[in-house]
Amino acid sequence: MRRHRRTALLLAPTIALALYTLVLPLLTFLRFSFYRFTGGRLQEAWSLDAYRAFLTDDYDHEVVLNSLMLASAVTVLALAIGYPLAYAMWRVGRPGVQRWLALLIFSPILVSVVVRSYGWTVLLAERGPVNWLIVSLGLAPAPIRLVFNLTGVLVSLTHVFLPFVVFPIFAGLVRLDPALREAARDLGAGWWTVFRRVTFPLTLPGVIAAAQICFTLALGAFVTPSILGGGRVLALPLEVYRATTDIDWPTAAVGNLLLLALAFAAVVGFNRLMRMSEA
Repeated sequence: MRRHRRTALLLAPTIALALYTLVLPLLTFLRFSFYRFTGGRLQEAWSLDAYRAFLTDDYDHEVVLNSLMLASAVTVLALAIGYPLAYAMWRVGRPGVQRWLALLIFSPILVSVVVRSYGWTVLLAERGPVNWLIVSLGLAPAPIRLVFNLTGVLVSLTHVFLPFVVFPIFAGLVRLDPALREAARDLGAGWWTVFRRVTFPLTLPGVIAAAQICFTLALGAFVTPSILGGGRVLALPLEVYRATTDIDWPTAAVGNLLLLALAFAAVVGFNRLMRMSEA
């Protein structure tokens, strides 16, 4: 009992903080989701109107589907860029170079996401450096529209969440037993066979962990779709914000709870994939 009491005392501050900052706001949102919003006014009357309207509205269905597609696309792009980058860091084999590369990859996180989003707005603008390079190389006869659409949002979100993909994969590569790769080479396997049959399967848990982090973060992204989307990219966090500013708290509460449910389902699904990959 004394040991459990000591453990409870150590956990008490964290539990109290979680209750105040997470559980109580969620309960408040749950309560608001059963209210009514009619005539521009909030009515404290218990009703399922907000749930019924959200679940039967085609526009809301499109918003949810676009949010899932956006998060999936960002995850795929981040993995396509992040795995080769993590693999290159691992193959360097020199701790000093690895530290500098890790610092270079991690450094964008030290900058505000607002600053990064506006920076990409400048880079991808019609007269920005990216379009200048595209036209100079003859890849397009005229500047391409890269901002205030889905393309700019994908590019910026991939850049924002790339460090969260690289480091879990790099950690899995570092933990690899060199003897396994050496044994595969001694048996006559080439580089591609070693990577396909040994390296990649053993780093698959790290890939799934990276995908889980990237997907859940991209699903709840607000600043980047708001700035680079220009109001043309539909995302569930943006709709929750719009409903909140309109004082339509029941709709905002339902959207927020649905966003939480989607993130929780994604975490459960990725955890199941991770257990299957480790079996």
